[in-house]
Amino acid sequence: MWDKFGWGLGLRSIHFDEWHKEQRVPVIEIMTDNLIHHEGGPALWHTEQITKRASEVVLHGVGLNIGGSSPISTRYLRGLRSLIERFNPKVVSDHLSFTEFGGLQSYELLPLERTTCTLEHVATRVDQVQQFLGRQISLENASAYVEYVNDSMPESEFMNQIVAKTGCGILLDVNNVYVNAFNFEKDPLASALSYDPAAIVQLHIAGHSVKADFLFDTHDSTVSAPVWNLLKDTLYHLVQNGKTMVPVILENDCPNTNLKALLTELTSAKKRLELRDESHSFPQGEKDDA
Repeated sequence: MWDKFGWGLGLRSIHFDEWHKEQRVPVIEIMTDNLIHHEGGPALWHTEQITKRASEVVLHGVGLNIGGSSPISTRYLRGLRSLIERFNPKVVSDHLSFTEFGGLQSYELLPLERTTCTLEHVATRVDQVQQFLGRQISLENASAYVEYVNDSMPESEFMNQIVAKTGCGILLDVNNVYVNAFNFEKDPLASALSYDPAAIVQLHIAGHSVKADFLFDTHDSTVSAPVWNLLKDTLYHLVQNGKTMVPVILENDCPNTNLKALLTELTSAKKRLELRDESHSFPQGEKDDA
């Protein structure tokens, strides 16, 4: 069952040499902002050589500023379109957040105020991007540590409505769902299953840090057991709704973690999911023949 999904890793430059030695390359996620506007150089060369052997490629960015108030950069969109033409990714994504205000870069993925006004603003900008690129983009649910007093709907409803208005996809970050549920005292499973399964085109999984009274999305540790369990329930939910072959990307930005350790974590997690497959209790409905 778990082979119905495309498992893979985010490509990091510290692992270039290790990837060249790997006989099998899984799904590879390229970070848009690491290569945008590159016409040559070592990073582009390594990425091209590695992704030629990948089972699939997805493209993920942090600089689109889809929720911002300043005009979306045409230069950024041209660079993004060039990367799409070069790598032909299955999914092109960025974050449902803003990263710039008043000409100042935050260098953080900041949460949006979830109101009808913001929803219309984001939908207009998504339409603009999709028309420029000539293809669907997908938005990732971001981790958050504050909520706005004017928030009028949960993030899943906010994203589902954007999907309905624009036809964009959802990159569901399962770790972010868990982090936000803990931080704001929500049910993580109910939160994960409230996103439109038909719109989910990719999943992220990552580690987080435990602070005194909140969880912090850091991507610098192994994935926790509760997050793997939440992923399991989410995958079952997708299968129940006819969604398979969705890429599942393990993210880890720790410079001290080698590629072998990440591949082992990914393989071990799949084996653990397989062992628990028959005893799994579905969150909704009955188990099918998948």
